Amino acid sequence: MKAAEITIVDSSPRDGPVGLPKIRTAEKIALANSLMESGVTKIDCVGFTHPRIRPEYADAEKVVNSIDKRPGVTIIGMAPNEIACRRALDTSVDEIGVLVAGTESFNRALLGISIKKALFKTIPAIIQVCKERGKTIRAFLTSAFWCQFEGRVAINDLVELVSKLSFLGVNEISLVDTPGMVNPNQVKETVFALQELKLDTNLAVHFHNTTGLGLVNCLAAYEAGIRIFDTAINGLSGTPYGAPAMEVGSWNVPTEDLVYMFEQLGVNTGIDIDAIADSARLAQNIAGRPLSGHLIKARKAFLPSEFSNPLSFN
Repeated sequence: MKAAEITIVDSSPRDGPVGLPKIRTAEKIALANSLMESGVTKIDCVGFTHPRIRPEYADAEKVVNSIDKRPGVTIIGMAPNEIACRRALDTSVDEIGVLVAGTESFNRALLGISIKKALFKTIPAIIQVCKERGKTIRAFLTSAFWCQFEGRVAINDLVELVSKLSFLGVNEISLVDTPGMVNPNQVKETVFALQELKLDTNLAVHFHNTTGLGLVNCLAAYEAGIRIFDTAINGLSGTPYGAPAMEVGSWNVPTEDLVYMFEQLGVNTGIDIDAIADSARLAQNIAGRPLSGHLIKARKAFLPSEFSNPLSFN
């Protein structure tokens, strides 16, 4: 089998419960298992934020320790502070996710601390503990392109933040467009500027589909050199931060739609299209309502029966 040319990081087991507060532990486990069966090799699986703040994460340990972990799959556990990190390290997670924002306003809104404290105290403490335990670290750089409080993030400011995170020893940095306001030209401009740093740290992108540009922003990032993409099956998510009027539940880029797009363009994702469509249906069944993904709707409308080439609508 041809090796995958990109990596898709599915965040639905962690991000989905934010928009589906009644989701059961068994359903989170089933969702993660379904993603692994389809060929997803990296899953943003759980968060270890204190249950008083995020009650949907109270079962994080049970979820991680109950999934049918496959060889070659990386499981991420989000840990916003050192206490959460130590909780995560008592499970079988492979990678710890840390948080920092692209602007001071959003960092204080999200974490309650300054960027300086995040970069010089919180994240270094987490990195030290992780290195001792042989775990890798992934930074989610939220509001990397746009901030709902301060507007567009200056590229020079982002370059400085990415450089500092790389210097600290972060293995991968996901550039999160938290409000979902970036456009393809801005994506390319930003990624090209970061590529010039020639850092050893991997770069990923995490777009929100607020304005309907999620897929095209992923394509723009690919054309600029990005090969790691954060998605969620059937778009499962909470709401774009600071937009409570928007419907909860489906603002991430749908995994199955991204797989279909790249496979149609001749880019091998390593993910089975039939299996990922099954995962999308599972997510919809768990939600109990239609979600934002297009693939299973198109297949139902145009391809109601079994077919030999699931990637061709011709």
